[in-house]
Amino acid sequence: MSIKNLIKILLDIEVNAEDILKLRENPKEYVTNEDDAEKLQDLFLLMDLAESQEVNEYGKY
Repeated sequence: MSIKNLIKILLDIEVNAEDILKLRENPKEYVTNEDDAEKLQDLFLLMDLAESQEVNEYGKY
């Protein structure tokens, strides 16, 4: 599944880029309004927070 489709499904916004690095660097350039850019920024923040969490073998953080 493409990045554009996943973002549409998860956030219900249209982006005009497939490159997630470009989307992360400048979300305003690839969406039609400020609210959608903020949603993308929140998605990337969530991804960063999830990546920083370490789960041990017992499923505890």
